Amino acid sequence: MNKTKKTALTNGWTLLAHETISVYVNMDNPNKFCIHDWDDDLALTLTSEEDSVEVHRNTYNVITKISISDRTITFLHEPNEDED
Repeated sequence: MNKTKKTALTNGWTLLAHETISVYVNMDNPNKFCIHDWDDDLALTLTSEEDSVEVHRNTYNVITKISISDRTITFLHEPNEDED
């Protein structure tokens, strides 16, 4: 994965994703996050808990790797190099 950034989530979880990804926190539930891609399309919605992550929505079958041991969620969706 090229050009990644780390975003701290609640409950000690960390999101690793392409630098163009945006993360939004739900106003009613600070443990719920919406992840938007570089075109500002909703790509993934998830909730982080103390010992788990629940994926609520996954648009266009985004590949996500979740490591319980180090509490890292890796969002493997990246823009195509050919796109403007």
